[in-house]
Amino acid sequence: MNRRDFLSNSVKGTAGLFAISVLPLGLVACSNEKKNIDKSSMANLGPLSELEKGEFPKRVPYNVTIKDAWTEQKMDGFVYINKNKEDNSLLIMSPICTHLGCIAGDAEAEMKNTGIQFYCPCHGGQYDEFGINVGGPPPRPLDTFESYVQEGNVYISVLSPIKREKS
Repeated sequence: MNRRDFLSNSVKGTAGLFAISVLPLGLVACSNEKKNIDKSSMANLGPLSELEKGEFPKRVPYNVTIKDAWTEQKMDGFVYINKNKEDNSLLIMSPICTHLGCIAGDAEAEMKNTGIQFYCPCHGGQYDEFGINVGGPPPRPLDTFESYVQEGNVYISVLSPIKREKS
């Protein structure tokens, strides 16, 4: 066997071993299996069946203990929930105003008559029922959260809101 054949066979063998070792990872990544999520730093908003009932949009409180390495931090807060227009899924919105980070609360009755659902009193930020900024200085809609349903309960990662751009 000459040097060229030896190197060619070595490269082919190495590539084959690499392909065989990566194959299980590829199969796992393509799996449709539902996996359990780590709920240790997620807020439980309650049963999906209960969240889908009643008037929308609605305010849903949460309390969660965030575990980070050896420290724990208790957080209390709330989110606004509405139904998406497109697919009727839950739209979970952060109440934090996108202008300067104040809390946008429920608008007063006369504002609601004009289509304003959430109002930030700090600088006059106005949002509709889907969290879209419709008045005042906020540059974009309210942030949202990706929800995870496990054992019938809805969980969100309160430290990871998803930034929305004006639609």
